[in-house]
Amino acid sequence: MSEAATTAAATTAAATTAMEPVGLFAGARIYRRMAWLRMRRGRVVWLAAAMFALPLVYVAGLAIAGHWGRGLFDDVCELYFRFLIPFVPALTASAAVAEEIENKTFTFVFARPAPRGSLVLGKLWAATVPALAVVVPSLVLTWLVAMVRFPSDMADTWPHLLHVELAAVAGLCAYAALAAAIGTLFSRHPLVAVLVYLLVIEMVLGSAPIVLNLVTISWHLRNVAELPLPETAFMALSVPWWASAIVALGIGPGLVWLTCVGVNGAEYRTDR
Repeated sequence: MSEAATTAAATTAAATTAMEPVGLFAGARIYRRMAWLRMRRGRVVWLAAAMFALPLVYVAGLAIAGHWGRGLFDDVCELYFRFLIPFVPALTASAAVAEEIENKTFTFVFARPAPRGSLVLGKLWAATVPALAVVVPSLVLTWLVAMVRFPSDMADTWPHLLHVELAAVAGLCAYAALAAAIGTLFSRHPLVAVLVYLLVIEMVLGSAPIVLNLVTISWHLRNVAELPLPETAFMALSVPWWASAIVALGIGPGLVWLTCVGVNGAEYRTDR
């Protein structure tokens, strides 16, 4: 076989290999790496990191002021569950898929031989896992600082820490999926749409003394984390923490599926 024929055969084999279908999770790893590199070049990841530093400053200030024990820990948890856990995913995940749709780059992105769901999974992975890697140990550190003056209370409060950690993990995953889903639907202004939802539904309705606050993610996260719940007028609500955990953990996969459905129909949208 001549050298030219050998080169042509090798080129054809390489092209064939490049176009072979990629699995869902293999494709997600590729998109996750691309999304993480893009996030590192922007300012959002550094803004999110600065926001996650706030609880450590807050716990130090409360400790200096003489606050200790579970009361201190719960005060810092309010900062996590009212502000950081809902709003940081809004910054990192709201435009994750929306930017591909709005900029019309999804046509080129989807030219890769990988399932479209891998784009959603990969981008959410890049937006969520770093936040989890920061929040989970920072909650442990906050708990240790809160209990350092009364170490004998650790045996009684470590189950509460586990509840808080579970709620934080479920909350970050659910809010990231929510941000991606809303951002995909309102691709022109994804961050604004997500912020409006968080302010109106999660903060206002979630804190209202009505039964409808059960439709919010924030209510269930607070129930899992054993934080104070808003009193409900006319009737008392008693939902087991494990039921709220099922709700919080189940919301994320459902919203990811809705985002994948929205991505699949991106070519046929007329609002862009």
